[in-house]
Amino acid sequence: MDQGFIPPHGAYEGLYSYKKSMIIFKATYFLAEKWVRLGSRTRDQMEQSARSCKQNIVEGSLASATSKQTEIHLTNVARASIAELHEDFKDFLLLRNLPIWDRKAPRMLTIRALGTNLATYENYQPYIESNDPEIVGNVMICLCSQTGFLLDQQIRKLEQAFLQDGGIRERMTRARIDVREQHQATEKAPICPLCGKPMQQRTASQGAYAGKPFWGCTAYPECRG
Repeated sequence: MDQGFIPPHGAYEGLYSYKKSMIIFKATYFLAEKWVRLGSRTRDQMEQSARSCKQNIVEGSLASATSKQTEIHLTNVARASIAELHEDFKDFLLLRNLPIWDRKAPRMLTIRALGTNLATYENYQPYIESNDPEIVGNVMICLCSQTGFLLDQQIRKLEQAFLQDGGIRERMTRARIDVREQHQATEKAPICPLCGKPMQQRTASQGAYAGKPFWGCTAYPECRG
């Protein structure tokens, strides 16, 4: 295994779920300061949920180097955090006797459409920083729903990858077996009659013997034994 048994990891900044969680993180801290009483448990919980979602995506991505189980677990924690925040913003509207827009309502469709691109906080800023709490609550509900959907997809892909490739133990075992087989093949290989170096088995790619194995010198192309 030329690439080693530790898989690529840590590229969390490229995840759509992380990018969306960054928008929610910034928006929640802004809105909590603007709309929720300082020192209240609700404010603390909302800020912690927003931070937890983002941080667990990061930690899970980094942990994937040595533990797919940990990555799946932490991504699930991020999913639970965004679900909790989603409920907080539903309560934000409920306590003000304001409606939650239907997902197909024109105003909600306008906000949902922002998520089809690589949106940033600035794309949502006019809604997030609106003085109308109905708009504020519904844009955050939309953002939380979209992030939850992205995390659900991410978790399913992680589960499928784990079932197919296993975790670090399985990769280490396969790497060790590959090295052992390479050593065994080298020990059994004949010596090149032209230069005296060990030969290795190859497969002919063309000609009358295409697809058939043959022994070739490891010093090829300098030696054509």
